[in-house]
Amino acid sequence: MKIYYIEDNLFHQELLKKELLKHKELSALSLQIYPNSELETIYKRLDTLVFSSSDLFIIDIDLKTLHSGIDFAKKIRNKNPECSIIFLSNDNTRGLEIINQQIRPDRYLDKSNLEEVAQSLKQLLLEKLEAQKQSSSIIELQGATKVFLIAPDEVNYISTINGSRSTLEFYGTNENFVIHDKMKNIKQKFQDYHFFNDLKSFSINPFNIKEVDKQMMEVHFKNKDTLLLSSSSVKKLLRHIDQLKQTNG
Repeated sequence: MKIYYIEDNLFHQELLKKELLKHKELSALSLQIYPNSELETIYKRLDTLVFSSSDLFIIDIDLKTLHSGIDFAKKIRNKNPECSIIFLSNDNTRGLEIINQQIRPDRYLDKSNLEEVAQSLKQLLLEKLEAQKQSSSIIELQGATKVFLIAPDEVNYISTINGSRSTLEFYGTNENFVIHDKMKNIKQKFQDYHFFNDLKSFSINPFNIKEVDKQMMEVHFKNKDTLLLSSSSVKKLLRHIDQLKQTNG
């Protein structure tokens, strides 16, 4: 789960960051803020970026860029119908326009009241966590200073770090980070999601694999990440994928 803040005003970017830091539940989440100079590039690349259904977008509806906040939201909603969208604005007359665009935002909030924004974020977070817990589709991973809330489909693979017995590296669809746990515990957490756990140093999500190159011994994921394995490990992974196909076939 990650928060994206799409805002072209540096002052408001800093205000929101400071407000979120006041709230323990929100400060622990990963926050991505794109620089104003990169917003149009990000807009063009939205179709190629990987977002999870658990991600949350806070969007200034009145961006002073070529594309408005509504344009961003339409593109995000078309790409991922399940992620959450919160609109911020000083103009309360834009609701009909949003309805006509069929964006279905989760909240439409006053940009000047950041305390209300933070409280709404916490409420939305609780709703998402409750929904995910009911469907058993959220995993808590402990970082050094943060708790990462991860849906299984956000995982490409998790690997051990040489020389460390209880530190692992998480490689996801849209972010990588270090977690503090043992591999045997991680494998238990993801065993119900048919991850490939037969290798000592890896837990691999086969559903995010695009292709396996047996000659180069490379695993290519949908987000273009690559994992190198030994020849025997590649064979074991392919057997696991074949078993999944037979089970689901």
